[in-house]
Amino acid sequence: MSDLEPQRSGGRVALVDLTGAEDMTAALRKLQDQWGPVAPVDLEPGVPGWLVLGHAEVMEVMRTESVFARNPRHWKERLPLESTLHAILSPAGRRALYYADGADHRRLRLPVDEAFAGIDEAQTAAMVRGVCSRLIDSFAAQGQADLIGGYAAAVSFLSVSGMFGFDEQQGVALLRCAHGIFGHGGDSVTALATMDQIVLDHVLATRENPGNNLTARFVEHPSFEDDTEIVHSMVVAICAANEMLVTWIAATLRRMLIDPRYTGRVTGVRRGLDDAMDETLWSEPPVANLPARYAVTDCTLGKARIRAGDAIVMGLAAANNDPRVRTSDDLFEANNRSHLSFGVGPHACPARRPGRLVVKIAVESLMERLDLRLTDPTVTWAPSPWSRYPAVLPVAFTPERQAARTPARI
Repeated sequence: MSDLEPQRSGGRVALVDLTGAEDMTAALRKLQDQWGPVAPVDLEPGVPGWLVLGHAEVMEVMRTESVFARNPRHWKERLPLESTLHAILSPAGRRALYYADGADHRRLRLPVDEAFAGIDEAQTAAMVRGVCSRLIDSFAAQGQADLIGGYAAAVSFLSVSGMFGFDEQQGVALLRCAHGIFGHGGDSVTALATMDQIVLDHVLATRENPGNNLTARFVEHPSFEDDTEIVHSMVVAICAANEMLVTWIAATLRRMLIDPRYTGRVTGVRRGLDDAMDETLWSEPPVANLPARYAVTDCTLGKARIRAGDAIVMGLAAANNDPRVRTSDDLFEANNRSHLSFGVGPHACPARRPGRLVVKIAVESLMERLDLRLTDPTVTWAPSPWSRYPAVLPVAFTPERQAARTPARI
């Protein structure tokens, strides 16, 4: 099939239907069989775009910012006011690396790279362990829990906000904003504005009393022109890190609980946590569909004719399972590092090491302390066009006799 263009007449599959499919891999394969490595989709009802399914094609989009730009000013769509996509795809006046290209992106990226590279990993690990311990304390005596709302979502956001020097009460407030921004409920535009104000207040307070955290490094960096750029860059970093971490934690936990290779029910030998984390990056990438690039000019990608102003979403889940880079050879796959879960090119993830640190401690802390058993193997996926993780992950375990203090409720 050639000369493909997304038509407004309908018939396009919606991204949220793909991430919510019972078998997403099969749904993506069916889409690729129909359209090839680039398929027309709905970003939300009535908003057309392209989903890039092929590994090579996703790499081309990620690496070629002269053709596929991050700046949403190139997008030809005008979203309705009620659209949940505003805060992510079409935020007015955002001055952050995520929405910048070329020299402007490099200037805004530098302080982020340097801040994450300078993280004290021992201090961060101690903070994350404290977060995990307090969260587990809050349900350890109950004998049952939901590991998504009660743990994965909380530990990821409280850990990320902790790296920026926010206290847990501020972290809870930021988490509520993030739920609205990513379309999990509420007004995304209002949620984004509320998060901006919380972060600005923190930036001003940090300038008066700097500490050893990421916010202090952002405030001190000469690349930022003003506080608006600092706030917008922090909001992007906090939201992107949280969305990735909660999915990575949830998928790894689920794999450790249901996969016989990790539970040891088949051979008596358990594969390790690092193996589970790496396999999750391949098979269930933390961001299934990465938004978004915008075509600067008419071009052809795969078999699709892309028009200037079209939106392009990078299908990382599809690309990671492209048979051109995946095999059925377990020995080969153990050393295969060509997955795209962290991206490539100028916008590749700047926080791989601290991200992996958080996920490993989060899963390890839980599984070393409680004898977890999944109580319901059926899965309802959280309603997100970008990420795929269980809405709930119910477990039972032997109750602890006493639990310590309960953290702030989320």
